[in-house]
Amino acid sequence: MGVKVTLHPFVNNGVETQLDLDVKNTSEVFKEVMKRIPGSEKKLFQKPGQLKGYVEVYVNGQTAYPNEMTAPLKDGDSVSVLVFLAGG
Repeated sequence: MGVKVTLHPFVNNGVETQLDLDVKNTSEVFKEVMKRIPGSEKKLFQKPGQLKGYVEVYVNGQTAYPNEMTAPLKDGDSVSVLVFLAGG
């Protein structure tokens, strides 16, 4: 079954992306995303292990803050990686 991951279009060049991953925590989600989507690391991270301020992670519809990089996951969970952008 795995974990269903939905990525904001900003992460993958304007395409909303859904992945089904066999992972145990959100850190493993990000490792898989970076392997599969070239350039995603620069869009998501300030530095290794630190997400940019505009990136939010939700697990089963609930914010993972302040544990965005360490939240535990189990089969059937859903993870959404959202990017909050503003303009004017």
